[in-house]
Amino acid sequence: MIVNILKTLPWYLVGAAVLGIPAMLLIGALFAPLDVESIINTYWFSDIFMDLEGVLSAGVDPVMAIADFNYMFAWLNVNLLIITVIFSLCWSIGSYFLNINEPGKARVFGLPSIVVFVAFITVLIFVCFTVLDFSSSFTASQDITASSQISIIILSTIYYGLMYLISVILGAARQARSTLNWKNNDS
Repeated sequence: MIVNILKTLPWYLVGAAVLGIPAMLLIGALFAPLDVESIINTYWFSDIFMDLEGVLSAGVDPVMAIADFNYMFAWLNVNLLIITVIFSLCWSIGSYFLNINEPGKARVFGLPSIVVFVAFITVLIFVCFTVLDFSSSFTASQDITASSQISIIILSTIYYGLMYLISVILGAARQARSTLNWKNNDS
């Protein structure tokens, strides 16, 4: 069994890298100071999600507010990326212990996979709400409108949900598992 798990880890890494590498590039660009040139222009995040008119009317320096927003958004993505990797790696490895080795036994696989996916989405949404709404450690959370907050939560959940699904589909792939004996051995 361990050999089969080790055979699927490269497939898992390919699946996680499809959306994990762009997420890491975004995180790096968000942590960089605003005056540093980057592959990813982070100003459009603040243009879309921040209430810049409210920031200006409050008398806050917009450059400092954008830097705080980038820092908050970067930590949000770090947390979501870690959660996605943990859940998808645990399910990719844990699915082997369901021991689906004969026809008709695959139905056992469906319910636990749905439960794990729903728990994963719930944790993603909770972390988004925690960082964006209830967080006192990020002052930029007050510069986000309610509609922008909902947009960030939905887009983050879709992005990291797709990352989870791609890595789990490839990580629990049948091509690296031992083959099933579909013949009738009674003859």
